Amino acid sequence: MDATRPEKVGIRENFFKWRTLIGFIIAILVIYLFLKKFDLKAAIASISNANILLLLLALIVFYSSLPLRGLRWDILLRPSDIRIGWKKLSHFYFLSWFANAILPARIGDIYRAYLLKKNNDVSVSLSLGVVFSERIIDLAITAILLVLSGSYFWTTLKDTQESVYLFWGVGIVILIIALFVAMLFVLPWIIRIAPKTLQPKLELFRAGIFKWPALLPIITLLTIFIWLSEALRLYIVLLAFGIKSGFLLAVFISQASLILMALPISPAGLGLVELLMLKLLSSSNISLPLAGAITLTDRLISYWSLVIFGGISYILSARTR
Repeated sequence: MDATRPEKVGIRENFFKWRTLIGFIIAILVIYLFLKKFDLKAAIASISNANILLLLLALIVFYSSLPLRGLRWDILLRPSDIRIGWKKLSHFYFLSWFANAILPARIGDIYRAYLLKKNNDVSVSLSLGVVFSERIIDLAITAILLVLSGSYFWTTLKDTQESVYLFWGVGIVILIIALFVAMLFVLPWIIRIAPKTLQPKLELFRAGIFKWPALLPIITLLTIFIWLSEALRLYIVLLAFGIKSGFLLAVFISQASLILMALPISPAGLGLVELLMLKLLSSSNISLPLAGAITLTDRLISYWSLVIFGGISYILSARTR
């Protein structure tokens, strides 16, 4: 029996906490700075002239990664002999997306473990081991795509505040990956010296950590598809505004944004991502008002639609109660 108390991981309980308030205050201040950098009226005029069909396609592409995420999670659970199905896991993932969009510090990842415990009686400790492994794979693929696509675009961020955040983000990613590899070797020793009451939970966490080389190719392939879908969404948004800057720009901006989202500063990188996108787009021969319009539109798809649809799903879903 897992002693973790899932009721403390609910969205409502965490939403009314100081850390959430602080996260939104930071986001509001950064968004204010973001909106001051360009002509908002000109940006809105550009949005009204965008290709609506392409924007709808970008929205579809964004949500098309959800079943891929559910399938990948299902595969990661299989070594622990847990069979839930990608459809239900995709729903849980969607709810955790919503949690990450309104709560700081990526609490949505913990919320996924809570949902599995509450609905399928899966140990929270084991689930956290699986989720932790998934996040490590995500960060590794994101960092690789960022480096591969960024040989040219890094120069546009030189000596800017955005580059500082991105530098620390990449550094933290590398550190987390290194700690994960090290933990695979030292975790058995930690379990042996841990208090008796903690040893069962640590054993379950260890059981959930991914260590099946045979599954690595399919997990890696799914992860690449998931993160390239983020780039494809942004690329389609660019096309909707008549920008044909190439897929490489969309890859770099989307992966750099994901790195910022991993930092526990504001919910889903709210504010920070907007500033980064504006800087990179305006440095790629795109006017500031148009760069602002593209940024606002892309975040409407990738953030605000998630808040709206995720909120509706959370209210209607019996699985969250």
